[in-house]
Amino acid sequence: MTTNSWMPRDRWNALIRGDGCPLCAQVQASSLADDYGFVIADLQFSRLRLVRNQYVTGYCVLICHKHVIEPHELTASERNLFFADLALVGQALQQVFQADKLNFQMLGNAVPHLHAHIVPRYFGDPAPSRPIDPTPAGQEVFLTEAGYDERIQAIQRELRIDAVKGS
Repeated sequence: MTTNSWMPRDRWNALIRGDGCPLCAQVQASSLADDYGFVIADLQFSRLRLVRNQYVTGYCVLICHKHVIEPHELTASERNLFFADLALVGQALQQVFQADKLNFQMLGNAVPHLHAHIVPRYFGDPAPSRPIDPTPAGQEVFLTEAGYDERIQAIQRELRIDAVKGS
């Protein structure tokens, strides 16, 4: 769902503080799946999730374990851990999905919690000179349970992770 207006200011301020932050909830959740996607791995300083809508093959989100809004709010060592996770994930996704390019998008306009959308790009996709919308309305691509499992396991193998706790 897209909108052309900001949420109410008091709601935004609450999210900035971390009150009711949905990404904090996703990082802390013991469940490996929800309506948005699937936990792939907990890394050094982040949680990697495969997005349920696989319109763009391999689309994932990396969520910082700590509630901050911007990378500069992390300590130097935390920042190094987060960006090391990001680089590791990027390398794994490029290898698994044979992407021609990766887009790393750190937005936070809807949910102000440090996270990165990692969007594999493929030659011939519909947005060659601009960011692609990885979840366009009306063009959703949902997989079978086996299809999601196959992608998750391939990424875990590339990350050299046996499995996520509980899976």
